[in-house]
Amino acid sequence: MIQTYNEYHLGDNLIHLNYLRRLSYTTDEPMVHHCNTALHRQLLPVIADTAITLADLYIPPNTVNAWIGANNYYYNSPRQADWVQFHLDWFDHLSNILGVSSPIACREDLLFEYPLLNEPLYAEFDYLIINAAPASNQLPKYTPEFFNNRVRDLLNAGHTVITTNPTGMCTSTLEMQMDVTRIGALSKGCKFIEGVATGPMWTTFNVFNLDTVKRRTFYCAHQTVNLTNNTITKNL
Repeated sequence: MIQTYNEYHLGDNLIHLNYLRRLSYTTDEPMVHHCNTALHRQLLPVIADTAITLADLYIPPNTVNAWIGANNYYYNSPRQADWVQFHLDWFDHLSNILGVSSPIACREDLLFEYPLLNEPLYAEFDYLIINAAPASNQLPKYTPEFFNNRVRDLLNAGHTVITTNPTGMCTSTLEMQMDVTRIGALSKGCKFIEGVATGPMWTTFNVFNLDTVKRRTFYCAHQTVNLTNNTITKNL
């Protein structure tokens, strides 16, 4: 049995479960991932129709730490500034620990592809703004006012906009009680995506919107996130 754990945030666990899901295509070995139970509802769609099980943070012996900072791996990596290259290295490293071949062989394998992201479109917007506050120091200068001003400018220019957190100016996914899977599905109907490196952003990097999203603007202080050719990374 493959057992992993990650004590950290939604985004960390989403990225890891994408790895485990792809690993499940190449092995029949059962997998258990331990994480904060408060995250389970949002994580379960990623592992639908697989043999992967979510469990709480009671960590059995020999369970592998799936956090990128375990044993200072991230902090010692010469590729930490390049999100894609770092994660290709990381999943090779993690796979060696687990005794398996990495299912993440190229940049495209880092994109989410679980079926629930391909729900039918119910709305279209010019802009999807991921304005949720980052929880892991991805953007130390983050302020709600920056994104509020951006939303105001877009609306004044006549664009249709949806945000993840409420601004009082347009619809938000939080007010609509949308989880990260529904946000990822919504992204298929959005021409432009802007925002920070936090949980709801990651599911918008999926295989179902590659032909529909025209440009992505990604705000991150420490890394370049070139997951797609049309992604621009900016520092605030």
